[in-house]
Amino acid sequence: MIAFAPFMSSQDNQDLSRAYIDGFEFARDGRHLQGVIPLANMGRLADLVLDQDGELACQIVGEQDRSGEFLQLRVAGVLNLCCQRCLGALSFPLQVRNRLRLMRPGAEWPEDDLEDDAADAVEATKEMLLLPLIEEEVLLALPIAPRHEACTTPTAAEKDQALSPFSALAKLKK
Repeated sequence: MIAFAPFMSSQDNQDLSRAYIDGFEFARDGRHLQGVIPLANMGRLADLVLDQDGELACQIVGEQDRSGEFLQLRVAGVLNLCCQRCLGALSFPLQVRNRLRLMRPGAEWPEDDLEDDAADAVEATKEMLLLPLIEEEVLLALPIAPRHEACTTPTAAEKDQALSPFSALAKLKK
């Protein structure tokens, strides 16, 4: 079980794995949705985590201003990654906060909007699945090469002794 971020209460455990929204209507009406997504439902994340136990707390808030419609997305949880230095388990506290600008399918995205780091552009549809959207944001938030700040690695001699099939033969020769 993970400790949820402050935006979630213990009662907000609605599974959002199959949830979908009409993106523009959701934003125009200023709707709010929160719940969880089990890690086991995130297939693209499976190769990057050591185990798929647990869930991520999610919150989606729609908003509209004079420049367009947006979704505020927050995701929190703890992922067990593999340290690339020692190959041990690495507990990674995930905190995603992102503002997504909704774009109509087939619409040309203005260059100045794409250069603005305040919001990432996403194509919105009438039946916008939340799972792929959230999973994509989680994947983008992961470190390229997760590592402990300090970890011990086996020495080269220990690696050679443990990995060499000839080490056993060398002992017999003596």
